[in-house]
Amino acid sequence: MAIGRERIIDEALLLLNEVGIDKLSTRKLAERLGVQQPALYWHFRNKSQLLDAINSEMLLRYHDVRVPKPGQEWVSFTLSNARSVRKALLSVRDGARLTAGTRPSVTDFADTEKVLQLYVDAGFSTKEAFGIAICVTRYVVGYVLEEQGEQERERIEQNGAKVDFDAELAPLPLLTEALETFRQVGTVNTEYVFESGLGYLVSGLQDALRRKQSN
Repeated sequence: MAIGRERIIDEALLLLNEVGIDKLSTRKLAERLGVQQPALYWHFRNKSQLLDAINSEMLLRYHDVRVPKPGQEWVSFTLSNARSVRKALLSVRDGARLTAGTRPSVTDFADTEKVLQLYVDAGFSTKEAFGIAICVTRYVVGYVLEEQGEQERERIEQNGAKVDFDAELAPLPLLTEALETFRQVGTVNTEYVFESGLGYLVSGLQDALRRKQSN
């Protein structure tokens, strides 16, 4: 029985959300679809190609701010783009690990060209523009890796003994005070920390551009 590429990707995304990236396999996917593994090889020669396709679909579905709007200022785009990438990665189980280990598509390259043009038009060199695009993306991916790693640990340890962090932090007054600012329902306020880091990154870029333009 012939099976379409779109259905394979749809079911692969559902399977990824159920079992996680480590347990996702072409064998399990074939079983889910009710076909033999060779039926998948018409579209994907191996798991790596399948993951590339899943990543592209994830970004297509959930990453809304891929390119700047006409006339959009670079700082505004950088902030919106980073938030959009994070939202996309958090929309799928192991989304950060998925995107970190896959290759960009032709569409991704075309979008990157438009992003680079925005930074070049703002006054950055082509090399600097590419560095900014990579830096922002890797900040987001690395941040979400930590977020989803914590989520996975909580999933595994949900029935385990709870750690008394207050007791562990009692001898450490500065760390205790700092974490009180971030705490939210017993954990770190990840939204606040993400936005703070993103703000530091953009502020540094603005300072670099001002220095460049004043020379």
